[in-house]
Amino acid sequence: MSQFAKLFEFEDLGQVLVKLDDGDEGPEVRTYFLPDGFGVCSIAVTFKPDEQDDSWAKAEKAFVMIDQDKARILVVEALAKIPTGLSA
Repeated sequence: MSQFAKLFEFEDLGQVLVKLDDGDEGPEVRTYFLPDGFGVCSIAVTFKPDEQDDSWAKAEKAFVMIDQDKARILVVEALAKIPTGLSA
């Protein structure tokens, strides 16, 4: 059975879940996290087919590439885009 989810623990970010799924826009790699002052947040990367790969193959390749360091980068960059004071 192939892997469809990865769970990472960070001292400063808490739990980060990365999941390969079929989203509203097709295959996606969605990252879930729980920042201070918010509920569960998520960001998704979706995929479109091209001449080399169909959308599922591309999503599966991306999912395999996400390790703890890449998961951290995804969440830190998403948090940097949340307007200051939005959770107040």
